[in-house]
Amino acid sequence: MPYNHEKVFQYDPALSTEELAKKFSELGIKKANTEIWELLILGVLAGLYIGFGSHLYLVSLDLGMGRVVGGAVFGVGLVLVVVAGAELFTGNILMIIGSLLSLFSPAKILRNWITVYVGNFAGSVLFAYLIWKSGLLGAPENLTGVGMAAVKAAAAKIDLSFLQAFIRGVFCNMLVVLAIIMATISKDVISKIFCCVLPIMAFVACGFEHCVANMTIISMGLFANGTAGTNFFSMFHNLIPVTLGNIVGGILIVVGHPKRIRQFVYLVRQRKTIKSK
Repeated sequence: MPYNHEKVFQYDPALSTEELAKKFSELGIKKANTEIWELLILGVLAGLYIGFGSHLYLVSLDLGMGRVVGGAVFGVGLVLVVVAGAELFTGNILMIIGSLLSLFSPAKILRNWITVYVGNFAGSVLFAYLIWKSGLLGAPENLTGVGMAAVKAAAAKIDLSFLQAFIRGVFCNMLVVLAIIMATISKDVISKIFCCVLPIMAFVACGFEHCVANMTIISMGLFANGTAGTNFFSMFHNLIPVTLGNIVGGILIVVGHPKRIRQFVYLVRQRKTIKSK
């Protein structure tokens, strides 16, 4: 039998449109039907993972590497979420795809979003608290460079107006959702890493706002300057508009991207088959 080297070495590094559409629908159904306790645990893990990225970002600022490098190292957080597996609120905006096609009810989306958001918040604050207790931020009267960076970043985020935070949240999650879509399209881990890191580097360098990252960074700033006990809820001045912006930005990508529209057509045709499995 003749040796066909073209056939042997033929490799498509990306899923086809049909494969991607089916994968997203099946992932959405799985997320919609995951037990609340499991969503909560996976949400806490995602909060911790994004916390690692947030801390790396502050370290890079302290070392004078700037926001571009800071954004690149921050991407570690999303890489851990996508490759290792966890539930991230901003990424789960993609569940809109399944709901639009009646694969599951809007109530299940809200169930997932609320549970995962709570888990992300708990994981983020826990990470910030443990970093503070580790001494890496210093004390209010003797802050380390990272501690000062955290205090400065937290204050800047809290001082944003509602509209400023909302718009920055919209742009941020447009990039995050695109990162997750591209990482899902990719078949190999190295491609997934690049697809996660580059859009995340862009949103951090541009100064956009991510609600889960802000949960960690603002908490770290409040712990570092000693006001977490008295001023803890001030972070919601930022988190509320940023969260709303993240939701809107994710939905804009889902319903507005031409490739997504083609996937919707495919899903409509395949919905009964997918639901029956």
